[in-house]
Amino acid sequence: MYGITVYPDAAGPRFEFANRPHPGQSVRRDFVTPRGLPFPVIQAQSAITDPFPMLLDTSARQTWAVMSALKGLEYRLVAPPTGEYADHVRTEIPGYAGVGNKLIMGKLHMEYPIFYVAPAAGMLGALNRIAPGEPTSAKPTAREKLARKISVVMGAAAMRNFAFVRFDFPARAVSFSVTRVYQPSAPNVVAGLPLRDWRGRPAVAATLDGQPLTLVLDTAGDFDLALPGEHAAAGTLRFGDWAVDVEPRTHHELGLPERFPARLGLGVLSQLAVTLDFKNNRIWFEDPNRDLVADAAPDAAESANPQPIHYRGVRP
Repeated sequence: MYGITVYPDAAGPRFEFANRPHPGQSVRRDFVTPRGLPFPVIQAQSAITDPFPMLLDTSARQTWAVMSALKGLEYRLVAPPTGEYADHVRTEIPGYAGVGNKLIMGKLHMEYPIFYVAPAAGMLGALNRIAPGEPTSAKPTAREKLARKISVVMGAAAMRNFAFVRFDFPARAVSFSVTRVYQPSAPNVVAGLPLRDWRGRPAVAATLDGQPLTLVLDTAGDFDLALPGEHAAAGTLRFGDWAVDVEPRTHHELGLPERFPARLGLGVLSQLAVTLDFKNNRIWFEDPNRDLVADAAPDAAESANPQPIHYRGVRP
């Protein structure tokens, strides 16, 4: 009905002709998170809503939305229903795939975005993660306050429809380009590595104290490095010619699923400008202490206080 064909894939269902950005478009979007939080949350909107906060999570395979946002996203369930678990966090509730009409990020338009929706009310995404035994307090943390405002989490399946996605963490901005070829500034590059795939997520090969491991990039992970297993000791992480000392934590103590390989989180990523060069299957890490070349003109200044999805002119 919408020109979308569903194919079985090793990483899960693959939706051909969905998540289609308009050709030739590029945009740079500023983070709208408070200064003390490194999470890449930007403003997005649909054709019938005002801007709402959207988290960019490279460790999530698909894009997710809260149930209360479905009307504003013009969501229609894909038939037959395609269910999967939100395996970027620990949950027992499966989500079902559907298609929205349009996802808009500034001047960039994405047609027929696929959203997975868990059939339960509540908050969404990795920011809402609670580790086993983690104490809860009557006063919510800054992360919990942010989690309550997140209506959509964009995952890797949608990002792969761009030529590149560049997370400039020091400048607190992200750039999307549909067709441009990414040209890193040679003096700034600390590592340029082959882009690997782990069940639909971007990953790189690295070593920890000389031992090889696969790292899934986790732009929603508030840790240096997360490892499967029962123990994690401090060590030196190296990818390419770049090395950094890290204090790993285990998936269990972070409340993450054990079936993931190691995750590289914001404790390391936030020091760098990280470019997922899907066109050339490369990941570029650039040094923030050098002069970075701006790759797109920023949009007009936007509100630093994210708001829930609502219809234009109608306030909750």
